[in-house]
Amino acid sequence: MTGGLTARYGSVKEPPAGARHLAVIDLGSNTFRLVVFRYRPGGSFQLVDEVRETVRLSAGAREDGIQTEALGRARRATHLYAAFCRAAGIADIRALATSAAREAANRDEVLAALSADGQLPVRILDADEEARYGYLGVVNSTTLRDGYFLDVGGGSVQMGRVAGRHLVHTLSRPLGAVRMTERFLDPQRATEAQLAALRRHAREELEQVDWLGRKGGRLVGTGGTIRTLAAMAQRRLDYPLPEVHGFVLTAEAIEELIAAMAALAADERSRLPALKPDRADVTLAGAVVVAAALERAGADRMEVCGQGLREGVFYEHFLAPAEPPLIPDVRRQGVLNLAANCGFDRPHAQHVARLALRVCDGMAEAGAHAPSTADRELLWAAAMLHDVGVMVDYHDHQHHSYYLVLNAGLPGFRHRELAIISLLARGHRKSAPAPEPLAALLWPGDEELLERLGACLRIAEQLERGRARGVHDLRVDLDGDAARLVVRADGDPAIALWSAGLEAPVFRRAFGRRLELLAEPGP
Repeated sequence: MTGGLTARYGSVKEPPAGARHLAVIDLGSNTFRLVVFRYRPGGSFQLVDEVRETVRLSAGAREDGIQTEALGRARRATHLYAAFCRAAGIADIRALATSAAREAANRDEVLAALSADGQLPVRILDADEEARYGYLGVVNSTTLRDGYFLDVGGGSVQMGRVAGRHLVHTLSRPLGAVRMTERFLDPQRATEAQLAALRRHAREELEQVDWLGRKGGRLVGTGGTIRTLAAMAQRRLDYPLPEVHGFVLTAEAIEELIAAMAALAADERSRLPALKPDRADVTLAGAVVVAAALERAGADRMEVCGQGLREGVFYEHFLAPAEPPLIPDVRRQGVLNLAANCGFDRPHAQHVARLALRVCDGMAEAGAHAPSTADRELLWAAAMLHDVGVMVDYHDHQHHSYYLVLNAGLPGFRHRELAIISLLARGHRKSAPAPEPLAALLWPGDEELLERLGACLRIAEQLERGRARGVHDLRVDLDGDAARLVVRADGDPAIALWSAGLEAPVFRRAFGRRLELLAEPGP
């Protein structure tokens, strides 16, 4: 059993006051997963546990149904899942089966095994339901508004067309990685002819879909096969961020991975970096199908999504009764959700964010720089998250904040943006923001952007040093080579001004001006 029985991100035994739990069990054609979400209705949520088992439910399936050996593996896994939920005290369970169970001739036997002989409430999804849950996982964790999503499973492939964040078309085809491996590829070493036949078959299946055109557009991919390919591509690039969500996987990179896997026998492929042994034999076929899907969609790249069907089931529950259950602003929700899960001081963070944006906008109004709307959003996000590392320890909490932001991830933000936010959080105190070790993710000019936004954040943090929100506004006046920040405050702002003045060297490096601070006389 992989995944283990211990919580990955928190304890399901001691939830915060008012928290609830939902267990989602994904009984896929290749892999079974139990995931546990902890949430507060109308508030924050997080994944707190995962148990994974490679069951290969569809392996060797024939016209008379799923094989006895596969049902035995399934029964062992689901009995464990049922026991896990009882031990953790989780009563709210959604257990869902996909294409292998949907197509099985011996459905009664399959249901008995998947339900742990009646202990789990299993529902077999039809093709449209399976695609819809995948869509909900993707659209609630990315900024996809118009384009396609692709989900490659063990038994089938789901694709959908999204317009204005709404699902307008879906397809399901029996092109899953396990199914295609068994049908087309030699179990030991795939030949060029076998790979060509598989590619032709995938193209022919997808050619039948008239709404899947070659006009190009944004494509988001999810599922274990795609996440594995993304991790493999990252290792080949020596990518500085071990996060597949938001990674851009190119068609060229996929073809390189196909060639690398095809050059090895199935039992040797796990030597390739990031290719797990339990996926080594089926990822090659899955990659060929992915390549065919990109070609049919007219896309030369695909954004990888770390969420899918399981998260879609959770979002339906969490956002009920909304229909469709869509998070209004994925990026904002991601920032606030991470901050809440880290127990942040919300009034302080909001006030620092407000002051940082006032410094940034004041300098822009004075003509000292020209931040974009996206730059301002990055500054806001960093200000809201700058202190989340305090949950680990106050000392050097800027480094803990950096780690938490970078590794927890922020749905909807690209990797460059995630790098900037985490670097700003790390640089909000002590050493100023520096691009290492994420410099490879940044664009030309981003080092200067980090200096400017970092200076705004550091000054705001110092103005709010006492956490009393005494400085409630400011304006910026330029006078020769000086930038004068004139604050409005309740009470005596002497400590705030002195503290902010310590950032004068950082400010001068960022904007090339002397920093002057003074208080506007009160009424």
